[in-house]
Amino acid sequence: MLFARLEAAANASVLNHLANVQVSIDGALVPGVFRNPASVAQLGVGVADTSPTVTVASSAVMGEPVSKVIQIAGVPYVIGHAAPDGTGLTVLTVECVQ
Repeated sequence: MLFARLEAAANASVLNHLANVQVSIDGALVPGVFRNPASVAQLGVGVADTSPTVTVASSAVMGEPVSKVIQIAGVPYVIGHAAPDGTGLTVLTVECVQ
């Protein structure tokens, strides 16, 4: 239990320090690290993917996040994929719905 508490405190500290956006998830505002690649990754002829992501505390993510709408800095995004890292953080791959 002590390690889990230390890990949660470290994650909260890191997120608060590195956060570049406020994320509204399920009615709660949480700090997040938003990455919206400026360059397009070429995945083959006629296919491109920018894969914007936001990293948040896993405790802030609802049970079934895929297809749910969240707001990142006031802009609505739908969650396409959730990848918990096993250390208390989750990377959400999102798509803008505006």
